Parts: sequence; structure tokens; C-alpha cells
Amino acid sequence: MAESKSVTLAVMKPKEISEFSDTALSILWDDGHESIYLYEDLRKYCPCASCNELRKASQKTSSFKRSIPVNVSTPDIRPINAEHIGKYAIRFYWSDRHSTGIYTFDFLRELCSCERCN
Repeated sequence: MAESKSVTLAVMKPKEISEFSDTALSILWDDGHESIYLYEDLRKYCPCASCNELRKASQKTSSFKRSIPVNVSTPDIRPINAEHIGKYAIRFYWSDRHSTGIYTFDFLRELCSCERCN
């Protein structure tokens, strides 16, 4: 009988989450890395089912790499509130009244666009 191996995956967790500027969020990760996220980008990459479907549909008709899932003026997009979801995610309540996306910490770390992460 084969022995089962226990695999431990390192899950990055935020050490600190703060507003970096009027248009961006900063996350200091437990490994010391700092990620800066534009609110516009976070909203564009909303991981909820509705936004994912809209992005998939727009990829069939658009050559743009990214598309905004709803018809909003993106410079005005910002979270009006946020809450922790357990010990694994954040939910943003956006100024366009959208709030169904749950941003897991793994997902946020993957979104980091700094030179080290790309």
C-alpha cells in the first residue's frame, strides 16, 4: 500500500492592509513583500461569477486584454467599505454598489503586478 504524503502549501497572508493613496490599496504580506493595487484594477478583476461571465463574453467580442465588467466611470471607482471574510479573503463594497466579489489572499497575491511578481 502506498504511503500518503502530507503536503503543506504556504499560504500568503496579509500582515497589514492600508490605503496607499486615494486610488490605491497597499498590502504588506507576511513574507515582507508589499503589493500596491489600484482600485480600478481590483474592480476590473472582481472574482465574482457575474463579472467573470461578463469578462468571458467580452473576450469573444473584444481584442482588449482587460475589460470593465460594468459600465462605470473607472476613475471614480473606490471601495466605500471592506470586510474580512474568515482568515482567507476580503470583500470590497464598491462605489458602484457592487459587493459580491470575494478576493482571496491567494488571488490578491497573484494580481500583484510588481517587477518581482511578474
